Amino acid sequence: MQTPNLRIRQLTRLAAAVMSGVLMTGALAACGGGQGGGEETATPTTTSEAPTGAPAETGSTEPEPTDTEESEPMPDDETTPRLDPSAGSDKSGPKSEMTIGGTVESGVESGCLILEHKGTVYGIFGEYDESVVYAGAEVTLHGHTDPGMMSFCQQGTPFVVEEAESAG
Repeated sequence: MQTPNLRIRQLTRLAAAVMSGVLMTGALAACGGGQGGGEETATPTTTSEAPTGAPAETGSTEPEPTDTEESEPMPDDETTPRLDPSAGSDKSGPKSEMTIGGTVESGVESGCLILEHKGTVYGIFGEYDESVVYAGAEVTLHGHTDPGMMSFCQQGTPFVVEEAESAG
């Protein structure tokens, strides 16, 4: 004969296992059934509770319809956004030389240098004399911008230095 406490523990474990299975089934259904083959599958559901005022249906295996099943394809007209591959590319023309000047500052990332000139922040790149260009130095830099340049500095418009001179 089982004691009442043992029976309660067994029922609690059984209820936890059933709830875990229900939650896992619900999670798999929400993620596409976990089938992985790219096919959409509907997981039958069993309802034991009905909305307020409606009779309860038990054992129902009909999946509930969703709004996404009846969606129409996006129209192909002027309102559909298009990707212009030339947008943002600076490779269409020659690089324009420019001169900027000011006080070099440390960037937010270690080893990065920036310079603010006429309200624009420039990240300083290229081959330059580090005894001339360093944090705190007053400089005049000759070079060009390269907006498409990738950098871990993540600050300012990249400016490729071709020549650097001390302004102080």
